[in-house]
Amino acid sequence: MSDETKPATRPQREETPQRSDPAAATASDRSASGRWRLGTLLVFAVALIALVPTTGDIGLTWDEPAYRYSQVMSAQWWDQLAHARSWGEVRGLLDPETLLYYWPYARFGINFHPPLAGQLNLAAHALFGSWMKDIPARRMASVIEFALTIAIGFGFLARRYGTAVGLIMAGSLLLMPRLYGQAHLIDTDIPGLFLWAATALAFWNGLHEERGRHWRVLAGVLLGLAFVEKMAAVGVLLPLLLWLAAGHLTRTLARPGSWADWIDGLVTSWLMLLPLVLAFQEIEGWQRQLPPPAQTNLFVHRPSSDLPGVILIAPLAIWFFRRLLGRIFPGSKLWGVERPALETWTAILAFAPVVGWLGNPAWWRETLPRLAHYYTLSGNRRAALPDIQIIYFGQTYEYTLPWHNAWVLLGITVPVTILLAAAIGIVWALGQVRRDRLPLYFLVHFLTFPVLRMLPTPAHDGIRLFLPTFFFLAALAGWGTVALARDLSQRARLPAPIAVSILAALVLAPAAIELARIHPFELSYYNALIGGPRGAWHRGFELTYWFDGFNGQTIEELNHKLPPGTELDFPNELTNPMTFQELQMLGALRGDIQLGGDIKSHGRRYEELAYVWLQTQDSKATAFSRLLFAMRPWYAREPAQVDGLRLATVADPVAVSRAWGLEVLLDAADRSHPDLPSAPEWVRAYAPILSRLWGDGLTKVHRLTLNQDVLEWARGDPQGLLEAARYLAAHGGPGNDPAAGRLVKLVTSDPVPKTVEIRQFFLDRLLKARPEGLVEGVQILLDHPDEVVKVMTRYGYTDPRQIGGYLDRNLPDQRVVPACWLFSRWRRR
Repeated sequence: MSDETKPATRPQREETPQRSDPAAATASDRSASGRWRLGTLLVFAVALIALVPTTGDIGLTWDEPAYRYSQVMSAQWWDQLAHARSWGEVRGLLDPETLLYYWPYARFGINFHPPLAGQLNLAAHALFGSWMKDIPARRMASVIEFALTIAIGFGFLARRYGTAVGLIMAGSLLLMPRLYGQAHLIDTDIPGLFLWAATALAFWNGLHEERGRHWRVLAGVLLGLAFVEKMAAVGVLLPLLLWLAAGHLTRTLARPGSWADWIDGLVTSWLMLLPLVLAFQEIEGWQRQLPPPAQTNLFVHRPSSDLPGVILIAPLAIWFFRRLLGRIFPGSKLWGVERPALETWTAILAFAPVVGWLGNPAWWRETLPRLAHYYTLSGNRRAALPDIQIIYFGQTYEYTLPWHNAWVLLGITVPVTILLAAAIGIVWALGQVRRDRLPLYFLVHFLTFPVLRMLPTPAHDGIRLFLPTFFFLAALAGWGTVALARDLSQRARLPAPIAVSILAALVLAPAAIELARIHPFELSYYNALIGGPRGAWHRGFELTYWFDGFNGQTIEELNHKLPPGTELDFPNELTNPMTFQELQMLGALRGDIQLGGDIKSHGRRYEELAYVWLQTQDSKATAFSRLLFAMRPWYAREPAQVDGLRLATVADPVAVSRAWGLEVLLDAADRSHPDLPSAPEWVRAYAPILSRLWGDGLTKVHRLTLNQDVLEWARGDPQGLLEAARYLAAHGGPGNDPAAGRLVKLVTSDPVPKTVEIRQFFLDRLLKARPEGLVEGVQILLDHPDEVVKVMTRYGYTDPRQIGGYLDRNLPDQRVVPACWLFSRWRRR
C-alpha cells in the first residue's frame, strides 16, 4: 500500500538507533519524548523571559488605539453576557444590531480585521491588567503568541533533526530585531505568524504522523481561526493546497487500483463543496448589490438572504457522516481506508468555514450579507480603502511596490549571520529533496509571501505584512548552521558538538548584540549590508513608520518641556492617527496639552501657529513637513540606537512659520504627463502581469516640482524679492506695491480655481499668524538655495548633516514662549 493510504511512520532520529528489544525501545521512546516536551517548555519559558520585561518599552503605535477601541467595545458585550439573568437578556445581546454595535470588527471603519487577535489581547488584559498597565497587559497576548511560535518551531525541528537545529531555529527567530519589536505590540501580525506556523506544522503532521487524524482536524480548525484573525493569514492555504496537489493527491489518484480513492474523493468533496459554493454565490450576489464598503452602513443596509448562516455547518455534518461510514465499514476498501491527503482536504472544508463563522459574533446574524461586505473589503482593498504611501529606494509609491521588494527587505532587515546561515540552509534543503521532503516543504512556505509580493499586493510598513516568511527563514538558518558544522567537523576533524556550538555562536551572538543595541527601536532596524539605519535612510528607506519613536522616554521628556496649554498639531493629514489622544486618555501625556489636527487646515486658532509633532516617516512627507524637518527642532529624539538619527521631532511656531513661508514661496503642482510604459509591447499584449518586471503598473506619487518663477526671481533680483516679502509682512497684503503684488500672484496662481483659493488661504493665515515667517523663508532661500531645492525635491526627509546644517542656521534662534507659560512662572515666583 502506498504512503498515501496509510500514514508514514516518524523517521527515526539519528541519535536514537533502533533496538531489538521492543520493551527497551518503548522505554527509550518515552524518555526521549519526555525530554523533548521538557525542552519545548524550556524554550517557551526562555522566550517569555526574553520578551516580557520589555513589553512596555516600545511607544504606542499607529494601529493600537483602534484595536484597543474594538476590544473595549466587545468587552462590554462580554460583561453584559456574564451578568445576564434571563433568556430575554441573552436574546437581546444576540440581536443583529446589538452584535454589530458591540463587535466593531471586519467592516469598514475603525478596524476592518476580524476579532480573533483583539479577543486574545482582551483575554491578556483580563489576566494581566490587575498588575500591569493597560497597553502592556494587552500586548502580553502578542508576547505569548510569539513565544509559542518559537516553542512549536523548536519542538517540531528538534524532534526530527536534533536539539541543535531546533535551538538555532528558535534563537534565530527570537533575535530578529524586527520580529522581536513587533512581538511587543497590540497587532494582527504576530497572531497571524503563529497561526500560519501552527497550521503548516499541523498539516505536515497530519500527512506523516501515526494516528495523524487529530492533526488533520487541527489544521482545519487553525485555518478557520486564521480567517477570523486576518485575511492575509488565510494565505497559508496556498502552499498547503500546492503541496497536496503536487505531492500527494496526484500520486494517490494516479496509482493502480485507485478507483476507491477516486470515488471517495469525488463524492465526499462534491457533497462538502456544494453548500460552500452556494454560500459563495450568495455572497457574490450581495457583493454586487451592496454599496462600496466606504458607503456601506450595515445598520442601514440589511438585505435579507435566502440562505442562513448555518449552511456553513453543512460540510462539517458531511464530514462526520463520512467518518461514521468508516466506523461502520472498517474493512471496506472504499470507506474503511485511511487517506491522509484526502482527509486533510476534507478536514479543511469541514472545520474552517464553521470556525470562521462562529469566530465573529457579528456574523452570527445576517451572516452572508455581512460576509459579503467583508469579502469586498478584503478582496478589493485598493478600491475599498485609501491607498497607503510607501517609500522604497527614495521613490514614494502608493499601495504596492516594485516586484523585488520582499527580496530586498529580507536582505536588509535580517541580521547578516542569520541570512548567511539561511542561504546555506536553502542549498542544503534542495540537496535533500530525494531523501527528505520536509525542508522542501518549508522552502515552499518561505517563498510564498516573497512571490506573492511580486504581484500588485499591499506592501506598506516594511516587513510587517509578511512575517510568516521569517519563521521558515529561521528554520533554514538552523538547518544551514548544522549542515555547515557537520562539514566543518569532517574537514577539521573537530567533534561535531564543538563545531555546532562554535557555528551556532557565530550565527546567534552577532544577532543578539544587534538586538540589544537597537532596543527599543527594533522597527527601525536595518542590517550591515545596507549600512544600518543610517545607510538605509540615506538610500531612501523609511526610518520609522508607526510612531514607536514616541515611546515612554520621549513622552516623559515632552511632558516636562512643553509649556502648559500648548497646542500640538500634525504636519499633514497623512500622519494623524489617534496615538496621542490615546496616550492622553491613558494618562501618559499631560491632560492640559491641546491636541489639534493638520496644522495648515485644522489648527485650533487661525491667528496663531501651534507646535507640531513630526515622526520621521519618509513616505508621508509633504513639502511642508520636509522643510519643517530641515529646520532647527525645538525638540529632537536622536537615540544612539539608530546611529543618532532623528526619529521624533517637535517644532515650535517659529520653525513652523519658516517652513510654511518657504512652502508658500516654492511649492508647485506637478503638471507633467505620466510615465510611458517600459515593458515591451509583446509583454503588454500577451503577458501584462509580467509588465511589473519593467516597473509598469506602479502608482508613483506626483513628481516634486518647484515654483520656477520665484526661484528665478531669487537668483536674478534677490533684494527685490526680499523687499516684496517684507512689504507683505508689514502690511498684511500687497496693497499698491507692484513687487508685493507680483509675489502674491506668483505664489497663488494656478489653473485650478480651488488650488488658487487654498494657496491664498495659506498665505493669508501665515501673514496673520506670523508674517515674519515669509520674510525668513525668503532669507533662507537666498542664503541656501541649493539646499532648499534638495530638501524639497527629495521624497523622503533630508538629514540636515548632509546639507551643512539646518536651513535656518543663519537666522536667530527665536524660541516662542507662550504667554500662559510666562504667567505660570510669574505666579510660582
